[in-house]
Amino acid sequence: MADQSPNFEDLSTCSQMQTQSTAEKKQTSIHSFFQSVTKMNSSEHLQKSKQKSVESVKYSMKKPNYYSAVPSRKLSASSLESETSTNNAGQGWSRSRSHRQECPFYKKIPGTPFTVDAFSYGIVPECKAYFLSHFHYDHYQGLRKTFQQPIYCSKVTANLVRKKIRVDEQYLNSLPMNTSCVVEGVEVTLLEANHCPGAVLFLFKLPSGRTILHSGDFRAGPEMEQYPQLQSVKISQLYLDTTYCDPAHAFPPQQEVIQTAVSIATKAVFANPDTLIVCGTYTIGKERLFTAIADALDCKVCVRREKKHILDCLEDSHIDKLLTLKWKEARVHVLPMGQLNYQNLYDHLNQFRPTYNHLLAFEPTGWTHSKKTLALTNLKPRINDLNGITLYGIPYSEHSSYTELKQFVRFIRPEQILPTVNNGSAESRHKMQLLFKSWLSKDGSGDTRQTALNNWLSRT
Repeated sequence: MADQSPNFEDLSTCSQMQTQSTAEKKQTSIHSFFQSVTKMNSSEHLQKSKQKSVESVKYSMKKPNYYSAVPSRKLSASSLESETSTNNAGQGWSRSRSHRQECPFYKKIPGTPFTVDAFSYGIVPECKAYFLSHFHYDHYQGLRKTFQQPIYCSKVTANLVRKKIRVDEQYLNSLPMNTSCVVEGVEVTLLEANHCPGAVLFLFKLPSGRTILHSGDFRAGPEMEQYPQLQSVKISQLYLDTTYCDPAHAFPPQQEVIQTAVSIATKAVFANPDTLIVCGTYTIGKERLFTAIADALDCKVCVRREKKHILDCLEDSHIDKLLTLKWKEARVHVLPMGQLNYQNLYDHLNQFRPTYNHLLAFEPTGWTHSKKTLALTNLKPRINDLNGITLYGIPYSEHSSYTELKQFVRFIRPEQILPTVNNGSAESRHKMQLLFKSWLSKDGSGDTRQTALNNWLSRT
């Protein structure tokens, strides 16, 4: 593969069109099937599981195995920082040449020289453009400052890659939102994914006339049905974020969860003005929650300096006005999600006594959802003790709930759906394909090719 870096200036129509033996036999049959369905140009082996390391194992670490509702360990902020600052020389790979795996087919966009979120696999043969959907570790894992291939992403994500990983500027191509650009002869449009800041959906329109939609990680909602770019367009393939593709995960709409947290916080402060609020976050994400609480309480938000550097990359003037690095200036404190346990919260509160004698904390993640909390009025604190510590796990997620996934698929009505999460076992793939079939069979539209893919999934 020629070591090319397409110049962003060469996106010439950006203003007008401003667009991977179980046995080797099984792997061969997998690829053969996919090749017959999607007419991929290159020969690949299917990776039996979407295996990565640490937090990147979406279906077993960051996101538990299919149908499991018990959250597993998250990568801590310190280990994440350590991971992103360790750079391998030469090629910018996280794995050695002898151990790195081949890029699986579901990381490639058929009919194009593109990959999406495939930095774990080194330099992918014939790939001329590496797309990054957003700046969460399980998506950029493997990306190092020595990476010397063209990366395409949103401006916010480019800011974060530049700041945290320090990839050479010449390889970073930030594409505008909602604007069709041409990359390697393919029209590419970035659409808001409603996930973390900078997260996007990729809409690829191929010269052949086929259209492919890659969701990255996203939180679907009715507003996406209003995207002009998704109106009256036939989607050949939908690469779908299936994090919560399970009927058990029918958690409440995001805005309702935010309003509930705001209500709990304001009532707590009204009842006891000496209440300190703590919100958990990851490296990036959950900003809507702590800003809404701060707005309602008309107060500042304190973050650590490293978090401030991350938030500066968002170029969000509203967030900028709320932030401070001085803990005593703010009633709302932002801490890493992994620190939201009783001892850490108790120690944190003690630093600010006697100004505050009560600490109210929120752990916002979809994994806190259960049938008992489907109604937000039933939300109860996980910790509520006499030492002044109250901790709520609230079902605030930046991934689509089961209901939202179903509605989105019914709106898009793709010819095929390829799950990008929880796709590592035959059982989970079989369960998902049954769901996809039921979603798409209501009017028979788009069912034939999906049924063929489903039949393969159930056999592997």
